[in-house]
Amino acid sequence: MRRAIRASGVRACLLLVLSLAATPARAEAPVDPRAQAADFFTAGARAYDAGQYAVAAEAFLKAHALLPSPSFLFSAAQAHRRQYLADATPEHLQRAIALYREYLRADPQAKRREDAMEALQALVPLEGRLAGGALASAGEGAPAEADTSGLVEIPVPRGDGAAPRAGGGPAPITSRRGGTRLLLTALPDGAEIALDGGAFSPAPLVVGVQPGPHAVRVRANGYHEEQLTVRAVPEELLPRHVVLRPKAARLRVRGSTGAHVAIDGQVRGTVPTSAPLEVEPGAHLVTISLAGHEPLSKRITLGRDEAAEITAELPLTAQRVAAWTVLAAGGAGVAVSGVLAGLALGRDAEAVTLRDQRETGVLLPEDRDRYNQAVRARNDLALAAAITGGVAGLTLATGAALFVLDHPEAAPPPAERPRTPREPAPRVEFTVSASSLRLRVEF
Repeated sequence: MRRAIRASGVRACLLLVLSLAATPARAEAPVDPRAQAADFFTAGARAYDAGQYAVAAEAFLKAHALLPSPSFLFSAAQAHRRQYLADATPEHLQRAIALYREYLRADPQAKRREDAMEALQALVPLEGRLAGGALASAGEGAPAEADTSGLVEIPVPRGDGAAPRAGGGPAPITSRRGGTRLLLTALPDGAEIALDGGAFSPAPLVVGVQPGPHAVRVRANGYHEEQLTVRAVPEELLPRHVVLRPKAARLRVRGSTGAHVAIDGQVRGTVPTSAPLEVEPGAHLVTISLAGHEPLSKRITLGRDEAAEITAELPLTAQRVAAWTVLAAGGAGVAVSGVLAGLALGRDAEAVTLRDQRETGVLLPEDRDRYNQAVRARNDLALAAAITGGVAGLTLATGAALFVLDHPEAAPPPAERPRTPREPAPRVEFTVSASSLRLRVEF
């Protein structure tokens, strides 16, 4: 059964680790043991999740050696218990029992006290049967003696609340020594690791190496590959955790030339996009808009390194159609006004000719009638041209306003049902509040 280990006992450690980001770096400064403890715990959690319980237990105990905490003891006990369930090795059974007891002594008010008691209730009878009943009456004493060659003692300081034993002082906690090794872990799940140019293997990777620098490559589908150098320390287990960066998704848009492409409200390019637009994996709102055209709004969900394409042929808006119609009517009115003005000028020229003829000679009655008709026609045509021109001008102004102000806004599409996340929930998380800081790990 998966359980959550709340490491409230490492608050001070994690606060100080986080404070390192605000502390100026010094040349050749030694590695802070608090940061090392956090690295060991993270590596142990990843190894535990991958089923490498013995390595996880060792990493938890090394974290405890650097920064004593009852929670590290509980994590190590859980790892030994699972390793015993996997291979039935008596040593892991004995180590689990010893660590559960040490956890109860270290923190009498531990939140996982009931879990530890239940585990002991199930494990102690197994230890008694394995030892031929020799431990049946041992009670809360030390477990059966086991081969301790190759074990490193990790004393528990008295200042962390551990209760003294009858023999004086808390019991030592030990971690098996395995030579010079690297414990390489990575996120996301499914990442692969290659060491010194060798073949890739699934993470986490525990490997014995020679002391000194080693080239490490980490890869996973949909993530950028990382390359780094890790310097192995003689006769030590060195953890290194790598978090890969996800590759961006790629979006190409085709359709109405000149349309603006906005992703989550930010304009990113115009149609057609000269190159695919890089976007973060996940859900996005894509809006394609062009003045005078109905905008397109679409929700898309893109995975890591996924390529997608949207074709958007935007239709004209009703306002733009009306604007073109009004502008055409205004243009026709201008043309009619021009014709009327031309006719008015023609009748005016006729009237001027007859007037000049009157000044130089005698006009016949029919000539006077023609003159009066030309003057009346000129005035009527001029008035009609003026009225038609004014109406045409107003029509053109209305059409122009409809044209210029035609910028429709895209209505967001209806919300989709939430989808199952592509990535599993993180197994390790930090929770910071004004009064506390907690590290939560799911096993």
